[in-house]
Parts: sequence; C-alpha cells; structure tokens
Amino acid sequence: MSSNAAAIKKRFSKELLCSMALFAFSAGAAWLCVLDIVLKQPVAVDFKSFYAAAVAASRGLDVYDVKVLEAIATEMRLPRGPTYPYLYPPFFAHAFSWLARLRPSAAQQVWSTIAVCSYGLAATFAVAAIRRATPPALGAVRRPAIPTLLIAFIAFLAWTLNLRNCVGMGQINPLVLLFICAALALSISRKDAAAGLALAVAAGIKVTPVLLAIPWVIERRFRALTGLAAGLVALVLLSLPFGAAPAWIEFLRRLPRMSHGAKIPGLFDPGTTPNFSVAGFYARLFGEHATAIKVASWITLLLLLGGVLALGGRSPSPSRSLRMLLPLLVTMIVASPFTYVHHVLFLFPAALYALDRAAKQERSVEMGALVVLLPLATVDFPYIYSRFKGPLPQLALSMNLYVLLAIYALGMLMLWQERREEATAREALAAAGDGEATEAPAAPRP
Repeated sequence: MSSNAAAIKKRFSKELLCSMALFAFSAGAAWLCVLDIVLKQPVAVDFKSFYAAAVAASRGLDVYDVKVLEAIATEMRLPRGPTYPYLYPPFFAHAFSWLARLRPSAAQQVWSTIAVCSYGLAATFAVAAIRRATPPALGAVRRPAIPTLLIAFIAFLAWTLNLRNCVGMGQINPLVLLFICAALALSISRKDAAAGLALAVAAGIKVTPVLLAIPWVIERRFRALTGLAAGLVALVLLSLPFGAAPAWIEFLRRLPRMSHGAKIPGLFDPGTTPNFSVAGFYARLFGEHATAIKVASWITLLLLLGGVLALGGRSPSPSRSLRMLLPLLVTMIVASPFTYVHHVLFLFPAALYALDRAAKQERSVEMGALVVLLPLATVDFPYIYSRFKGPLPQLALSMNLYVLLAIYALGMLMLWQERREEATAREALAAAGDGEATEAPAAPRP
C-alpha cells in the first residue's frame, strides 16, 4: 500500500515539475516575442478602452456609454486618438476594476504580464489535452515525455499566430485563450463540470466561445452544460456586489444593436477592411442592407457549424474532439460581428495538435499547408490593400477570411481522415475476428 502511494506521489511530482517547466518555457517564449513591446509601448489602443471601462465600473458609471469613456480618457490623460466603445459583458469591466487603482502605464504593464502568463498557461493546458487524447504506444508502460518538437511548436505559434499583435493592441484574447484551453483539457479528461465552468469564464468575458459548447449538446454531456450554465450564473452573481446590475441590464438592452451588420456608435463601419468576419465580408458586398447582412451571415455560420458537427459525429473519440477544434475555432472566430488579426490567436490549441499529429504521422503535405496558412491568416492584408493606388474589387478585400476558410477546409479534411481511419480499423478488427472464427478447430464428437 505504501509503495503504491509512493509511486503515485512520485508520478504526481514528476508531472507537476513537467507542467511547471512547460509553463516556464511557454511564458519565456512569449516574453521573448513581446518584450520590446512591453518595455516601450504607451497605453495600447484597445487597453485604453478596457482601462476607461474599469474606471467607469469603479465609479458606478455606464461602461457602455462611449462618451463616458472618452471623458475618462481625457481626465486620465490617456494617449490621444480614438476611445473605442466597450463591447464585452460587464463581468470583465467590474472584475478588473482594480486596474483603475493603478496608473495607466503601470496598469498596461500588469495587463501585458497577464497576457504573457495566460499564453504560458494556455500552452500548458493544451499540451495536457494533446497528451491525454493521444494513447501511449503499444507496449509502453508509461506515457512518454513531452516531445521536443511539440515544445518547439509552442514557441513557433507565439510568432506565427501573432501574439505580438495581441499584446501590442492591449487585447484580452490571451486571457480568453487560457480558459478555452483549460476547458479543452478538462473536457478530454472527462471532468465535465469543471470544463463547463472554465468555458463559462471564457464566454463571460467574450461571448463567442459559447459556440464550443455545441458539441456537448450533440454528445449529451449534460454535466458540462450544467457547469457552463452554473458558471455563467455565478459570474453574474459575483459581479452584482460590485454594482454591475445596471450594466447587465444595459448590456442586454444593447445586445441586439451589437449584432452582425450593426453600426455601433464610436466604432468604425462594419464593412471596413480590417474587419474580416463573415459579417464584415457581407457588409462590403451589401453596403447598407443590414437585414441582408444579418441573414447571409447567419446562414453561412450555420453551414460552417453544421458541417463540423455532421462530420464530427455524436460520440467522437478524444483525438477526433481535438481535430474538430480546428474548423470549430475558425467558425468561432469569424462568427463575431467584428474580427481582426489578433483573433487568429484562438487557433492555438487546434494548430498545436494538428502540427503535432502531422509530425508524428509524417504527413509532410499537411504540415506544410499548416505552416503556410497559419502565418498567412495573421498578415495585415488591409495595410497591403492601402498600398494600391486604385480601388480594389470588393471580393479582393477579404483575404484573411479566405485564408481562415482554407484552414477550415483543412480541418474538415483532417476530421474526415480520422473517421476513415477509425472505420478502417473497425473493419480490420471485424475481419480478424471472422478469420479466427473460421480457423477455430471443430468441436470433437462425443
């Protein structure tokens, strides 16, 4: 008994040390990626809005009134330029209202540090999910150590998925990514209630991650859905003592006016070229026809989501769950009414798994496609458009979206390959069973 306890303790300690080392490496790679930005940048344009919203929340003001945010930005002497409206649920503004106690420059540095640590933790959770979804080699006593190539991919994706843009803009995406990866690791470990709670935090900060719960509905994983619902309710209740009740009412009131094709006061037109969401694509095609934009956007998103769920099946294996994630995350990214280059970071866990799988199975074409498409998705094509002297056709102004749809198609191909391999394995087992039955010696006669 004592020997078993000692073995469990030793294994736990080894796994903990391995996770700590992985976090240190991932966070270190992130620091190297963004160190010059953290040290030199003033208050970033997106963090300016977050900071103003935190100040407004701490004072009991309307965080969704862009004029309130502009007045706070002037009062706090934040950098000149536009103060964009706060578009997220009120939980985030009130949960981070403590940032208002810090000077803007100090708050910016703390925020950048949170982003770097979030990337490190997200990588740690993503690797845990990949290892749990990949069974050990036949005859292996223990799961092998984390492959060096998988660790290298973490550093590669920090640059490829443009973590610099996220930190440079002062964006919230690394923090949301952390809870998405935590939900993924917990879900694959069948800790459904905890997975739902983790996804609730991601959805409570940024609404679109709730789409990742749709496979749970198909798979009838009611504990995960209960955890998600309980987590969302808890976020609302936890924010109420901080005076968030009016903000929640205002958020729900404004929500229909922040949907696809809607023009939001204080924000640029949805058809502007930096917005490469599905709604942005249709806004450039249909112009002022908001109803047409909304209908076309919803039809497209339902088709994308339906394709993933149809090919994924009702009871996917852990590896297929991770493979579903690539097209599913693309759908989540383009589903937002406004999608920009820094949102591509959300592909991280799916890209990490896809690269690891391609390397292990020596699929050079698949890996080459990933290595080419992932950086292309984060290219600032709108800047390239502006270098042309003449106007470009509307269909040429959505290159980022087209690349993301190509990644979606690649993810669907990988998912189809997974199902085909499973079917082949089942047929081989059935054939082997029939062969054994045929070759079995006849029973002796009495």
